[in-house]
Amino acid sequence: MGEKRLQVVTGGTSGMGLETAKALAKFGPVLVGGRNEKRLEHAMDYLKAAGAEVYGKTCDISNPESVQEFAEYAAGIAPIGNVVNAAGVDFDNASSELIVKINIQGTHFVLEAFLPYLNHSSILNYSSITGYYYQMKKEDIEVWKHPEAEDFCEKVLALIPEPTDPRVARLGPEYGTYTCSKRFVIWYTMANVVRVARKNNSRILSIAPGSFMTPMLEGQADYLDSIAKGTAFGRIGQPEEMADLIAGLLDEGHEYLTGCDIIMDGGKFAMSTTEQFE
Repeated sequence: MGEKRLQVVTGGTSGMGLETAKALAKFGPVLVGGRNEKRLEHAMDYLKAAGAEVYGKTCDISNPESVQEFAEYAAGIAPIGNVVNAAGVDFDNASSELIVKINIQGTHFVLEAFLPYLNHSSILNYSSITGYYYQMKKEDIEVWKHPEAEDFCEKVLALIPEPTDPRVARLGPEYGTYTCSKRFVIWYTMANVVRVARKNNSRILSIAPGSFMTPMLEGQADYLDSIAKGTAFGRIGQPEEMADLIAGLLDEGHEYLTGCDIIMDGGKFAMSTTEQFE
């Protein structure tokens, strides 16, 4: 495996992010970032108990200064190996403005802060299967190209259409913003393949989870049964399954894999978009 290099996980204090940090510990020391100090301490205790060499630092990815400070701290620990940006907010626990700031602008800030330190490294963003339900327009892309613009949030929100399906409308306006934010992650990952590859053949990926048993999903307890039935296996995914997949993708031997979004949703998207053979 060569030298031990630092594994960085933003949003690594709970759910899939925490399990990803645990899975990546086999590659080297792990730095976990999160906004909440108590959750960060809990995550560090959990990872230490699992045998990881772990570091922790608060980080708000919606704040470019906070992310820059976080990246500088990371680079001071060890050369950067993998950066997994698992930080994000869902539509049922955040305003549309916060969704844009964290899920969209935060994704940009993380890449910009860590790009100078990449050296045959990998960066992986968490998208979502919901991103595939947002119809990206040329007007969206023109706005998305400038995530540091002062009026970025207002321009993004102005382009999100009102839902026509009552089943979607009942989820609230934040759902549309959330799907938009995750479609951005998929697009942004693809748009940065060349920039990242110039850092000594580094690579950038995104991964689209479906329904996994995380604190976010637990907030939708009334819908868990119907969510599970929407998969080919009739169940909800476990965070460890996602973490194992990510660790495999970031391991040696996959250096040709870059610039793509990988779906792990138990067949949900296929079932909802393609007529199935009986």
